[in-house]
Amino acid sequence: MSSSTLRGVDDYPSMLWVVIPPVLLLSAYFTRRWYVARRLRVHGIGKGAPGFQTNVRQLRVTPEIAARLRRGEKVSPEEIAAAAAKAQEEEQKTPYVPRIIEERHDRPKLNPTPPPAEPVNEWLPESLTGPKKRVKGKRR
Repeated sequence: MSSSTLRGVDDYPSMLWVVIPPVLLLSAYFTRRWYVARRLRVHGIGKGAPGFQTNVRQLRVTPEIAARLRRGEKVSPEEIAAAAAKAQEEEQKTPYVPRIIEERHDRPKLNPTPPPAEPVNEWLPESLTGPKKRVKGKRR
């Protein structure tokens, strides 16, 4: 027999090269599976941020029920449904009256316009001395 047909033990790949890659792949697979299941359990489907609910309809309820909910009391769904029906009935009874907002002179305005300043350089054109006006962007 020639030496080329017989291989020594050193010529074979180490057991570490055979065992470590599959172990790493399996551990990554199971870790990801655990993480995805935990994330689904904690956050749920479509919940978004904590405390945020999607597809929830707002109902008008009576002030008594609203105060009880703010205090954190347990309110049954039947009580909420009855209060919503009562609030809707009251809303239909009262006609819509638009609120008229009066401008009060004793309250300062949010953005008072400053008085026009005396022109320092009367001989210069307004485009050079006045404030720049923002130009609307072109539509493309």
